[in-house]
Amino acid sequence: MISKIILFFPTNKLIIMTKYQFPAIPFWTSFLCLLIFGFYGCSSVPEVVSSRNNNEIVVDGNQQDWGNKFTSVKDENVAVAFKNDDENLYICFITSDNRKIVRILSSGLTVWLYPSDSKDVIGIEYPVRKSSEDFRSVVNDKGDNMDAADINGRIQKLLKVQNELIIVDENNIGVFSSSPDVEKGFKAKIGYTMNQLVYELKIPLTNNKEFTQFVFKAKPQDNIRVKFDSGKGQNKVSDNDQESSPRGSGEGMGGGRRGRGGSGGGMGNRKGGTSGNNNPIDYEFKVKLSAI
Repeated sequence: MISKIILFFPTNKLIIMTKYQFPAIPFWTSFLCLLIFGFYGCSSVPEVVSSRNNNEIVVDGNQQDWGNKFTSVKDENVAVAFKNDDENLYICFITSDNRKIVRILSSGLTVWLYPSDSKDVIGIEYPVRKSSEDFRSVVNDKGDNMDAADINGRIQKLLKVQNELIIVDENNIGVFSSSPDVEKGFKAKIGYTMNQLVYELKIPLTNNKEFTQFVFKAKPQDNIRVKFDSGKGQNKVSDNDQESSPRGSGEGMGGGRRGRGGSGGGMGNRKGGTSGNNNPIDYEFKVKLSAI
C-alpha cells in the first residue's frame, strides 16, 4: 500500500503526495523553518560598540567625561555607554525616571556580564538591596522626613548605607566583595547631576596588571553581553568580611541563592517599563569591546 501525506492549506484543498513526491518535502520543511526563525530566531538585543578609553574616564558619578557616546533605550528615559582599554571596562548608565531611580536605590542593581564563550558569567551588585530597617534609619533623619524636593540630598543619604560591592557567579552566589570606592579593581559610583541618576562602573579585565584577585574574563575585541537587572537582592556578605575578600580566603560570603539575572541568561532585552511603570529594570546589550 502506498503511504500518503495529507497537508491542509487555507484554500481548504487537499494536496496528496505519494512516496514518489517526497522530494517536495524539504522545500516545505525549509519554508516552515524560515517562518519559525522569522518569528522566534531574531534577537531584539541591541548591539553596541564600546569606545576606546584614553584615560579620560573618571568613575565619579558624573557623565560629563562620556561625551556623546550614549545609546538610548527607546521610550525608557534610559541611556548607556561603554568604553574600554586593555585592562578595564567602563560602563555608564543614566536615567531621569524617578521611579527607576527609586527602584535602583531600594531594590539594588545587578550588572550581569557574559563573556564571549558564555562561561565565567559574573554579576556586579551595587547598590546592594538593603532591609527596610536600613533605609528607614536614613530616610527618617532624626525622626523627620527628608525634603522630597531635595532629590540629590535624598540620594546621597540613601547611598550612605551602601558601603559594599558584591560579585556573584551565574548562580548568584557571592564570590568576592569590596568597598565600591577603591582605586584598584572593581569600582562603582552613583551621582545625581542634570536631573539624572548617573551610575558608573569600572570592571577589571583579563589583562589587568594591577588587580588580579578577581577579573571579568574578557579582552579587547571580544563580543560580550551586558545586562542591567533590578530584581531580587543578593544575600548580604557576612559582617566579618574584609574590605576586599575573594572566595576561599577564609572570610565567607553570604552563600544564599536566588534566581539568575534572567532566565538562563536569555536574550530578548525585556524592557523595564515606561515612565510611571514600577516594573523591574531589565535591559540587555551585545557589546563589542574596542581594540587597543
